[in-house]
Amino acid sequence: MPNAEDSDEIIVEALRLPRRALPTQVRWSYVRATHNRIQYERAREFAKCARETGSAWLRKVVDGEPNSAQATFAQGWIVLKNRVCYPGFPSQSAAPDVADFGRSSLDRAALLEEVFKTHAPDAALTIADTHDPEVRERFRNREIPRNRLRIGGDREALVLTSCLVREQPELATRLIRSAPGSALGQGLTQAMLVEGRACLGENRKIVIDPTNFRAYVLDAFYRWVVAARNVASLIPAA
Repeated sequence: MPNAEDSDEIIVEALRLPRRALPTQVRWSYVRATHNRIQYERAREFAKCARETGSAWLRKVVDGEPNSAQATFAQGWIVLKNRVCYPGFPSQSAAPDVADFGRSSLDRAALLEEVFKTHAPDAALTIADTHDPEVRERFRNREIPRNRLRIGGDREALVLTSCLVREQPELATRLIRSAPGSALGQGLTQAMLVEGRACLGENRKIVIDPTNFRAYVLDAFYRWVVAARNVASLIPAA
């Protein structure tokens, strides 16, 4: 199975391997994959406009407590402010509830992609970063209270991807730099799950929606980067 040292070509070619030959059988969730891919394409269009949004609003979304009223309102406000850039945005006959437009994890992931492009295009992680005791302690001290409002599958996905980024930081770096929806991105997803199988416990089969997985990896990657750099945010203060 390919690892972080292998070329893009080898990573993609490994998608052809029989699943039974893999230590962890990675299957793709085609039920929601197409829907989420389309939604993410739309979210990325709006996020390109949102990069001009004031840094204070972006910080509330990216660095605030996920699922909190403040972060949800801020994300909804950014979506509404940039709705002309959002393909398929529903027409409103009445004043919209801002918070209703601030709950999408894919919109938030698209904003994170733009933050990286605009403010930290060189963002990268190595095993030396994520296994540094001070960085790991800083990560835990920040993220445990910060994610107190995550529950159920949302929390489980965060715990899994945070572990995968910690154990496979080079693959995570390559994944967030790959084109969304690409064969390379899918191959890197498979490699992360197989090489990071210590994060999966007893699971030897896992079903993944590549778009949703990327969204959670983006979130976890961002949090590990700010911990490694010992900063509060990658977004400059206004």
